[in-house]
Amino acid sequence: NMSTTGFGGRELCLHKKSVDNLLELAVEYDAVIICLGARAAFLPELSGRLPLRTCRGVIAHLQLPDKIGEYYPEHSPSILSDAWLAVQGPRNLHIGSTWEWKSRNYSTKVPTEEASKALEELLPKASAVYPGIKNWTFTGASAGLRAMPPLTPHGSLPLLGCVDDFVGGNHACKYWLFAGLGARGLLYHGWLGKLMAQAVLSCNEDLIPCELVSWRNKIKQ
Repeated sequence: NMSTTGFGGRELCLHKKSVDNLLELAVEYDAVIICLGARAAFLPELSGRLPLRTCRGVIAHLQLPDKIGEYYPEHSPSILSDAWLAVQGPRNLHIGSTWEWKSRNYSTKVPTEEASKALEELLPKASAVYPGIKNWTFTGASAGLRAMPPLTPHGSLPLLGCVDDFVGGNHACKYWLFAGLGARGLLYHGWLGKLMAQAVLSCNEDLIPCELVSWRNKIKQ
């Protein structure tokens, strides 16, 4: 499948296809940025070589019944706290998220029992920052598998950098990894994405903070 979007004189083409290994992309593209989250480990070149920690998270979907007049004010912000609230509209929101470390469950589907436990855990946390959540009705749940970065003396830092050595072959600045942004990646993904784009276009990994590429040194050891 392909969709094309034009903006400001630029064109972006999105292609959807299955890839068995990274070498398949060597001829067609000048550079390849791998940003597959936890599924990066499915690529044979990276399998077992990335220090990512998997963690399943369940999100609860809630809706405000029509009979309740005190809806979430339009244009009000989402909330980031012990449990976050992602506002989808005046009468729809998501709260999350649970943490199931070392999970290998990639399914987005949530069984009834798992959803019930998640709601029991998340509602008290959400109520602490938005007491009105008690009036909302649970409508369903979804889940995902996080790719969490390793713990370091500097904290949990994303994994960025060139991974030509992992792929093999005669490549120079061809393959790049963008992973491990963790649960707070939404806060700084734009900044890191800009750094990555600059590094790829200039073939200069030094444009990326050294702390974010140091993970490779430990692997080589």
